[in-house]
Amino acid sequence: MTKRICITEDSRSQALIAETIFADRGYEVVLAENGMDALYKINEMRPDLIISDVEMPHMNGYDLCRTVKSDTELKHIPFILLTLLSSITDVVKGLEAGADYYLTKPYNADVLVSMVGSILRNGPVSSNGDRAVSICMPAGDALLSFEAEPQKVFNFLHSTYENLVQENRHLLFTKQELRKLNNLLEEKVREKTMFLEGEVAERRKAENALKESLENMRKTVDGTVRALAKTIEMRDPYTAGHQRRVAQLSCAIGKQMNFSGDFVDGLEVMGFLHDIGKIIVPAEILSKPGALNEFELNIIKAHAQAGYNILKGIEFSWPVAAATIQHHERMNGTGYPYGLNSDAIIMEARILAVADVVEAMATHRPYRPALGIDVALQEIIDHRGTLYDSAVVEACRTLFEQGQFKFEK
Repeated sequence: MTKRICITEDSRSQALIAETIFADRGYEVVLAENGMDALYKINEMRPDLIISDVEMPHMNGYDLCRTVKSDTELKHIPFILLTLLSSITDVVKGLEAGADYYLTKPYNADVLVSMVGSILRNGPVSSNGDRAVSICMPAGDALLSFEAEPQKVFNFLHSTYENLVQENRHLLFTKQELRKLNNLLEEKVREKTMFLEGEVAERRKAENALKESLENMRKTVDGTVRALAKTIEMRDPYTAGHQRRVAQLSCAIGKQMNFSGDFVDGLEVMGFLHDIGKIIVPAEILSKPGALNEFELNIIKAHAQAGYNILKGIEFSWPVAAATIQHHERMNGTGYPYGLNSDAIIMEARILAVADVVEAMATHRPYRPALGIDVALQEIIDHRGTLYDSAVVEACRTLFEQGQFKFEK
């Protein structure tokens, strides 16, 4: 059956471009020029998906989305906000309006088509009965707080991160062009051209602005990663702080093993995101106080592959997706999901594996009280070289025995 898409866009040229993109791929497309027009057509055609611009006359995209999501007969229809606005504040407005996904202009046609195909295959966002979670995000010098369902928070934060990656590419290209200009200007300065001295000053001003932009982007990415981790932890309050503590211990082990600062920075990101795949695990399994049955255990084990599927399309500077899928692999091949062994397991995943086990055993879980650091260290020492990398175990043991590390509360 042909899938129907309602595209709401007040720019005629952009509306026709979007219509062509989807019509060429076999979708039935209906165009609306503003929110009021879209409401009439949505009620008439009952589309399978709504794509809407934000800035429109008569009724903007936020109001359109809010109206659709408040209608019991329409609220199940997936809603994508497509806009030039890309700040965290704008993203939060979309969440509060009830939108399911967010994409900024100018968009890549292949990315939009891929997103639409995935949505129409998988159906509307489902909360699985999860309650709304509270999230804090950096917005300039302030913190922005909001509440939303975990899956929608993840969709929006994922989109925000991808938008930042695109912006980073643009900034890096600008930096390369500025470097070329710098070389040219310095050559001419050597010729003592007074005019070019002013150009050098402008170039330095631009470089400082670029440096500030890159630093602001780094802070926003860091905030996004932490917010993603918080989203997962809110679904499993009994292990709140687990990902943060795993990140802390992983970084300490990396430093103890004399890895570079960039390598350690990557470990921090991996520590925060290694359990992101648990978003697929029902909350009642995550917080079950008793032993898991085989079916429940298999669902839990699927989180490593799910995390990889979520992260593989994001362009990190480190092998975050690979470490996520491998952090339950073991040196002798008895881990999961692929039973990798020895050199097939990347070093980042070996470090995560040790940090993950030590933190889990040392702290409380729904199914048992905390076992303590001594028991956790004995576990990794007893199985070094078989389950865990010997060098990583030695570094971890040294940190605790010499008092160089302890978990923050």
